[in-house]
Parts: sequence; C-alpha cells; structure tokens
Amino acid sequence: MRKRSGKAWPGAALAVMLIAGAVTVSGGRTAARDGTVIFQRNSLYHHIYVLQQGTVRHLRFGRQAGIYQTSVDTARPHRHVHEYTELAMCGLLYNPSPRRVLIIGLGGGVMPRVLRRHFPQAEIDVAEIDPDIPPIAEYYFGFREDERLRVHVNDGRTFIRRLRRQDPVPRYDYIVLDAFSGDYIPFHLMTREFLEEVKGVLSDDGVVVANIFSNNRLADAQLATFFNVFGWCQVFLGGRSANAMLVSAGSEVEPLTAARALQHGEWLHWEHDFAFDMRVVARRLRPGLRPARNAPVLTDDRAPVHHLRRQPPTDPWAETHDVVELRDGTRHEGWVLQLTQQQVIFQLKGQEGEAARTWPLGQVRTVTIEGRQEFPAAQ
Repeated sequence: MRKRSGKAWPGAALAVMLIAGAVTVSGGRTAARDGTVIFQRNSLYHHIYVLQQGTVRHLRFGRQAGIYQTSVDTARPHRHVHEYTELAMCGLLYNPSPRRVLIIGLGGGVMPRVLRRHFPQAEIDVAEIDPDIPPIAEYYFGFREDERLRVHVNDGRTFIRRLRRQDPVPRYDYIVLDAFSGDYIPFHLMTREFLEEVKGVLSDDGVVVANIFSNNRLADAQLATFFNVFGWCQVFLGGRSANAMLVSAGSEVEPLTAARALQHGEWLHWEHDFAFDMRVVARRLRPGLRPARNAPVLTDDRAPVHHLRRQPPTDPWAETHDVVELRDGTRHEGWVLQLTQQQVIFQLKGQEGEAARTWPLGQVRTVTIEGRQEFPAAQ
C-alpha cells in the first residue's frame, strides 16, 4: 500500500531494474535434459549456450543442466515458462504504472519485453555486462531495442555509480535485481553497499524487487541486508520453484497486507491482459516473514555466500498452502484467489499455469487460508 500523496493507487510511476545475465549455448550435441544445443560461445564472462527443447528455447550460462537464465516458448512467446518472471511482476502490486524502467542484466530480454508490451510508454534502460548477450537475445529470443528501450553494455553496479554522478541523479521507480552468473548472484550485487547505491537511484515511490533462491540460509542473509538498508522488506515465495522475490521500496511506499495485495492483484488482473494470473502472484506474499535473528548482513568485506548456500533454510521459509474441502469428500491444496459469500475461486497446486477453479459455497465444506479456517467462519 502506498502512502497517500494526492493521487490514487492506480497511476503511480514505476521503473524496473533487472540484473540478469544467463544464456545457454553450445555446439551441435543433444542433451537429454536440456534439449539440442543450437548455439554456443565462450564470452569474456560466460560459456553461453542456447538450447532448443521442443518449442521452448533456453538460455544458459555454464554447463550445469536445468539452470536457465531465460526460456522462451517460440510457439507462444508471451507465455511465462518460468515462475520467476511472473513473480518479478509483484512490484506492480505496490506501484502499478511504469513510466521509467532500469534493467541491469539482459539475459534473453524476457522482462523488458514483457514490460514493453504492457507499458508501451515506459522508458526502459538495460545494463548488460556481456557484449555478446544483446545479439543473442535479438537473434534467438525475439528481443528488440527501440526509441524507448535501450541497452547499455556495462556492469550493473558500475552503471549505477555512473548514474549517481549525474546532476541531477536519474531516479527509477521500480528495481528488479535478477543477476545470476551461472548458478547464483554475483556477491558484489548482494551487499549492503550495493543496495545503498541502488537506493540512491530509487524514487520516493519506487520499488525494488530482487530474485533470490529460498532453499538455503543465504536467503536469510539477503533478507536481513534488505531490512538493514530499506527498513522493511516483504517476500513473495515461489509455489512451483525455489525462487522468491524480496521487495523493498522508497519513502512513499508502505508494505502490503495479504488482503491488500490480493485486492491490487484483482485490479491488475482485469486491467492488463497478462499471460498469467496476477492474483496468483499476490497470493505468494508472505507478509510476516522475517530473517533469522543470527542472519548476517552482507557487506563488501563480509559476504560468506558459498558457506550460507550450503546450509538449509530456516523454518519460516517453508511453503504453505491453502486448502478447500468439498462436500463430496475431496480435498484440494493451492491458493485462494477470492472468497465471497457466493463462491471460492481457487488456484490448484501444481496447476499455476492453468485456469483457476470456481466452486459455489454450497459445494464447499471448509476453506482454510494459511492455516486458519475462514469458511465456515468461526462463531
């Protein structure tokens, strides 16, 4: 929820910074798990692969199978192949109208392409460290620059430092950090000092979204670092992946309650023709999630990334599901998208890409949301 500043919630400025950079490319071999390698190249920063698996094309850095920086369905280019690209749109729940966008890390260009489609008037800057990536994104993944979408070949942190030397300093309203060099985020893009630099180019009503993995103790440290820099941070936890999104913001933006997130998701769902359901994204919010008390704040001189990644996550990061029990005796796990006096709209676990189910309350025995029975209401 944004603080009131004389304008209604739908219509605020937004900018997105995506720190990405992962591509898959190789010679002419066929990988059973990844598909057929249709291109490969050793760049200054990565061994780049592009692979074809049916109608899906993957971009990967390095040789580890199953880890992709970008995937595009060439038959349905607007479909979100990976959950993280849907979750990364969670910033729209806080600030729904992008006007200026900064993306650090191009990858296959999926995120800027999505934003350009839904917000054609937005100014989008992309900083990509690897000069070999933009031509690959264009040739294999359908990315295109235009007069409002520009790619700058530069490291994300260096790019932000240069922005901060300008007078006046440009301000962006939505920042998504999604930098992966192979299998994880470069440590210099996780520290307190880096986030202070990001904060320096964030507008007062701007939003920062960071893509991380929730399946290790590093997630606690990253969450603690965001709290340290921004004062608050909320988590959107992946339902069919280990991805999670950390969200912090400028001084005119407040945290969301679960109910308000779902209300905003409902509005966005009907306002935009997204290729996914924004109500499902809203239901991924875990508003009370906090880092472990002993979680370290990551700094330039103390960022034990590899040590923390080898440790399992703390219990609060465990996945939870809503439950609908029907009068016919069946039990369904997933997420409630809407509960009214007439019906429940429910997204089934494992079917996030499919249509939600709707049951009249006359067919429903109980509805449990995050462990609390909501229907029938407690007397």
